[in-house]
Amino acid sequence: MAFLLGTACPRAAARELSIISRSFSTTHTAFSQVPPESPAYIRLPTPPQSEEKKLPRVRGHLPVPREIFPREEGKRKLHRSYVQETAPMRKPENYGPTRSQADIWKRKMAANRRHNLAVGLKVLWNRRKKLDADRNARVSKKFEDHNAAASAPEREDDRLTRSTVLDSIMDTTVYPDPKRFSNADRSRSKVLALEQSKREARRDALMELYINASNFIVSETELKAEIDTLFSEDFFKKQGQAVGRYGNAENTWDIWGKPPTIANMLETTTGTSTKIMDFYESEYDRSVKRQKRIAEEFTGGKME
Repeated sequence: MAFLLGTACPRAAARELSIISRSFSTTHTAFSQVPPESPAYIRLPTPPQSEEKKLPRVRGHLPVPREIFPREEGKRKLHRSYVQETAPMRKPENYGPTRSQADIWKRKMAANRRHNLAVGLKVLWNRRKKLDADRNARVSKKFEDHNAAASAPEREDDRLTRSTVLDSIMDTTVYPDPKRFSNADRSRSKVLALEQSKREARRDALMELYINASNFIVSETELKAEIDTLFSEDFFKKQGQAVGRYGNAENTWDIWGKPPTIANMLETTTGTSTKIMDFYESEYDRSVKRQKRIAEEFTGGKME
């Protein structure tokens, strides 16, 4: 500090003091507080601003220019008659007895407009012919270039650098399958077997429908009687008494039990079932069920 105070120049001493204070400062700069996920974490040079001059925005749109020389008319507007019809001259009897300077100036301006119209139409026609000729020449050249490129022989560098293609790959002929007849016979037998199974299933369904038709409800009286029977208060109780079930039956599962599983079927077959309905089922009942299934297999219909 004594060195700083002894410095001849006060400004130099203040500058050195500020440098020392910044070197030993414990405060963090603003850049050290930037998180890593911020785009400003990595300092990159600022690119120069673009000097592109953008055109001012013009609102609206320009109308579609009309065709001055329609295709069906051709060069009709170049004839002298078109100019005469467009800007006809005044008849001599319409002229006044005296020709003033204003009248002479008007006639001169009218003649100048007719001349400008004729010259303008001629220039526009020449411009159109030039544009058509340029376009046709450009299209013809492009067409010729494409045909020349399509019909040109293969270049030597392409021939030397292309990959090897086997002749078997280039052969696109479709050869008949040597196993086509055996495959057709196998498919035919498979289709016939499928049709036969469908026919048998349809026949079984018709037979079952014929057998069950005796219990169909065909009148309103039978429907009402069946509804009264099924929705009576003691329906399940009567069903339980009819099949010899003890206790109060309140639903279908109390009468016929839950749907059997594969394990229940095996237990019923081996006689190890712990269900009450299987305990009260005699060998006669099981024999009747087996005989009914066998009869259904033989007759092809449902046995009630």
